[in-house]
Amino acid sequence: MEDKNSPDRRLRVFLLEDNPDDVELEIYEIRRAYPTAEYDVARNRKEFSEKLPSFSPNIILADYALPDITGIEAISIAKDMGIDAPVILLTGEGNETIAVDSLRRGAIDYILKKNIAGLSARLNRALEIWEDRRAKKRAEAEETRLQQLLFENRKMEAIGRLAGGISHDFNNILTGVMGYAEICLSDDPQDPDTRRRLESIISLSQRGADLVKQLLVFSKQMAMNLTAVDLNDFITDTVHFIKRIVEETVEIRLDLYNGALPVMCDPNQLTQALMNLMLNARDAMSGRGVIMIRTSKTRSTEAGFSEGQAGPQQQWCACISVSDTGSGIDKDNIQRIFDPFFTTKEIGKGTGLGLTIVYSIVRAHNGTLIVSSSKGEGTTFRIYLPLSGEKPEPDEAPFYEKIPARESGKISGSETILIVEDEDVLREMIASFMRSLGYTVVTAHNGDEAMSLYRSDPAKFHAVLSDMLMPNKGGIELFQEIRDINPDARFILVTGYSLSEVDEAVLGQMTAILKKPYTPKQVVKLLRDIFDA
Repeated sequence: MEDKNSPDRRLRVFLLEDNPDDVELEIYEIRRAYPTAEYDVARNRKEFSEKLPSFSPNIILADYALPDITGIEAISIAKDMGIDAPVILLTGEGNETIAVDSLRRGAIDYILKKNIAGLSARLNRALEIWEDRRAKKRAEAEETRLQQLLFENRKMEAIGRLAGGISHDFNNILTGVMGYAEICLSDDPQDPDTRRRLESIISLSQRGADLVKQLLVFSKQMAMNLTAVDLNDFITDTVHFIKRIVEETVEIRLDLYNGALPVMCDPNQLTQALMNLMLNARDAMSGRGVIMIRTSKTRSTEAGFSEGQAGPQQQWCACISVSDTGSGIDKDNIQRIFDPFFTTKEIGKGTGLGLTIVYSIVRAHNGTLIVSSSKGEGTTFRIYLPLSGEKPEPDEAPFYEKIPARESGKISGSETILIVEDEDVLREMIASFMRSLGYTVVTAHNGDEAMSLYRSDPAKFHAVLSDMLMPNKGGIELFQEIRDINPDARFILVTGYSLSEVDEAVLGQMTAILKKPYTPKQVVKLLRDIFDA
């Protein structure tokens, strides 16, 4: 798009002047310096207001005082119209007071008509001054934008650290709640109400676990497994899955780019982002309307990418847009929609984290997220991601997810398990449940105690189940010491944290990894699968 105010464009001068002789003289002086200059003339307020917007001048020459409009008023009118052009005031008579007042009220220069012969030089000077001012404003605006971005990043980092800490403690609490509720269910209560209440506890705890996962994404403590995918294929598959949780009264339409859009992403996290946007759109329409999802290829500069940010194909990036036909977002709220825990929904109908999670996921993918909305006209979110030069390949599950889940069958056993957990409640919960199924369980409060027990009789233990973070000696160090004694030892690492900072080579040697929160049956089924493999 052409910049109407670019200094290298042909000069376009707008004259506000009612004296034909003065108009002719001014045009003569302009054409002396700018032979190809274009111009238009207004003789009064009405013509000025009608002609100015369509002419789009890059400089205005205005008589200081016409019968129905003054030069000062012309400056104000041009500003209200959004015309970014310097104004030079001309007058037949004047004094220093008038000149100072004109400059103070927005004129770039003030010229007596008897000095019109010097107009071309004054035009050059006015344009240079104006462009310098515009450059300064652009620099100030960019500095303000960068300062705001820095502030937002620091705010998000601080809240992210807090969220990460809360997530760890919350995972431990949920593990205990879910575990003891499941143990009570395993006692087969005869009262239907009791069974239903216990099942509700487990269900609500699982919802809490899903919230913890979102907190971990927000705090950047959820590991990212990047893989090359084609965005169109990904959107098609993901929308098919998400349709199940969006009301039938909401119509979902796809408009996909006619060509490949390879991007590097974590499919699970990008699915979470897309689902959050679709659920947000559904809620904005009160469960009735149209969600339009588009993919496109756009220039990186249009998406707000800085130089070098957009990956191998720097000129282009991929865009996912999610639009709804809802009521839109007002100006006050649109500035806050990505803030953690900000929501306009009724109490109990939203956590205020959905869009914050989307923002965090997009930033983690080195992308940008832009929202546009008008009250009463719906909302559009656009996710821009750098294009990748890599071709999409079939996903391969992480090694610890390759063990098939045991749906049914025997879970009792007689093996001896070493359980290492610094949380007393969790340690005793798992131990008591496994003992009830016939297993021999030895417990340790920390890695040092566990190492002492294991070293005394390595052949005794069929498997070690250990938390990752514990005082003194954690699960990673314990695993390495146990493998030094017994390279074939079965070791299951339990964690509520991200594994992104753990050496992948070390993780790859472990038998399995169990994420918190978990239930006692999940633990036993995993062990049984390992023993019976």
